[in-house]
Amino acid sequence: MAAAIVDLDINEGDTFVMDLELWENEEETIPIDVTGHTFSGAFQIGTKYIPMTITHALPAVNVISITVPYTDMVNLSSKGKYDIDQLIGTEKFRLLQGKVRVSAEVTT
Repeated sequence: MAAAIVDLDINEGDTFVMDLELWENEEETIPIDVTGHTFSGAFQIGTKYIPMTITHALPAVNVISITVPYTDMVNLSSKGKYDIDQLIGTEKFRLLQGKVRVSAEVTT
């Protein structure tokens, strides 16, 4: 299965938070149980590599929470890219990818 492509607009200097629901079907009636699964993800913005913290959002069986602290979201260029992968055993599957547009922080 090909990765979903979702472009993001983020704010420089803000904590990044996103929940991702995983479903078997378009009607969103059959959740994908990700209990015990491992995920990885990162932003590549300019020359800066910013890893994401991805956790299972309990008690939901099909939701993962993605966060990056505001301390990692400073001094960013205006655009970049990201991806989120699911790791199952020794295999890696790309779930989500896209471009990132950064709105500059103008106040301190």
